[in-house]
Amino acid sequence: MEKYGTLEISKEYLDKNQLEDWIQLFLRNDGHNVALADGLLKEERCYTGIVDFDLNLLENIKAGAPEYLIRENDIEYFFAIVNEMNEALGSWNPPPLIIEYRVDGSFHVCDGRHRLEMYRQKNVKTVPAIVWTTGEENFVKLQESIKC
Repeated sequence: MEKYGTLEISKEYLDKNQLEDWIQLFLRNDGHNVALADGLLKEERCYTGIVDFDLNLLENIKAGAPEYLIRENDIEYFFAIVNEMNEALGSWNPPPLIIEYRVDGSFHVCDGRHRLEMYRQKNVKTVPAIVWTTGEENFVKLQESIKC
C-alpha cells in the first residue's frame, strides 16, 4: 500500500504549502530514495510546485533502462518494475517525477526513471513533475525555461 506515492497525495501536500515535506516523506518511504532525500537537505533548493512537464525537455536521457545498468539481471528487473507500473495504472495515479534543473540548462530525472520509461512506452508527452534547482538565479532561468 502506498503511503505517499500518488499524485493525489502530493497535491494535498502542495495545497497545504508542504511540498518539501511530501518530497522528503515520499523519498524516505515509498520512493526508496533516501540518498536523494538527504542530498536535497544539504543546500537550499527552489521548487516549481507540480507542473505539467514536457518530456521533450528530457532529450538528453535515452529511452530504456538507465545507462548505468549494465548487468542483464538489473536491466530485466528495471523493466519488470516498469511493467508492474503499467499494469497498476488503472488503480494508481503515479507521483510526480522529481527533476533537477542544472546550471547548464539541462534537466536530470533524480527520482522517477521507471515512471519516465512507463510514460515513454505509452507515448505520453507531458507528465506531472516537481522541478528543483539550487539558487534563486538559477530558479529564475528555470521558470523561464518551462514557463511556470
